[in-house]
Amino acid sequence: MPAPSLDAILAIAAPATYAIAVGALLLEYVTLRLLKEPLSHRQGMASLASGLLAFGGLAAANRLLFVGVMYVAWDARLLDLGAGATGWLAAFVLYDFMFYTAHRLGHEVRFLWCFHSVHHTSEEMRLTSAIRGSAFDFVYLPWFFVWLPLLGIHPIIVLVVESAARIWGVLTHLHPRFVGRLGLLDRLLVTPSVHRVHHGRNDAYLDRNYGEVLTLWDHLLGTYQLEDEAPDYGVLKPVDAGSLAAIQLSPWRDLWRDLARAPSLRIKLRYLLDAPGYSHDGADQRNRFKRRET
Repeated sequence: MPAPSLDAILAIAAPATYAIAVGALLLEYVTLRLLKEPLSHRQGMASLASGLLAFGGLAAANRLLFVGVMYVAWDARLLDLGAGATGWLAAFVLYDFMFYTAHRLGHEVRFLWCFHSVHHTSEEMRLTSAIRGSAFDFVYLPWFFVWLPLLGIHPIIVLVVESAARIWGVLTHLHPRFVGRLGLLDRLLVTPSVHRVHHGRNDAYLDRNYGEVLTLWDHLLGTYQLEDEAPDYGVLKPVDAGSLAAIQLSPWRDLWRDLARAPSLRIKLRYLLDAPGYSHDGADQRNRFKRRET
């Protein structure tokens, strides 16, 4: 029997991604209700609405622009890694590293934090939190990945690897009732425990554990943290986690106010490009300084 074509693999992977995610969300919700776990209906609905906006925008942008950009990059590729094990392994490693890069910049650059902070506004950890994203994610996120075909990775392989990694990323948001610490696995892979740390606003947890599947990049680049106390979920500046308008728009409103009061172009650029918490005329609230003080 001939091996399935890349087009056939993508035709299965794309709908399977959504089917698995929706099925997992429903199963977790029903189980939590049966277990009588306290859940915030408003936060859950805000997460679902945000997910529709975020993934709908990304799907449309991929179809209208980014898949085409990937094929342009493929036509200009520097080499061809093929569709065998080498191509798939290279795609996974490079994708995972670029996810780490995009994720870390989403925390350390104020302009990008305005997109990514939406995901962190949930004050509970469950699968609905996984899909809480910015309606504007399509503006910046795909640019971290569309260039990978230049290195000889077929666009379809990139898209399939992305789909599989996203499923893993969704499942790392499982409610703590279901998955605790996992020993050695917590040091090798991004498990629910590892990702709970990332969502914690505890001082020790700020800006930690950026990986999606592997913890390798966190270990190498000094951002790995084990879960050693219960995470306090949410963002540092209070926001109504159940209000769709508040979680989607408040980061941009706050940035605009800071830009409006900045006395010079240099300061405006710092508000855009420096870490969240930078202030030219007040206490420095950037997370790396908060951690150092702690």
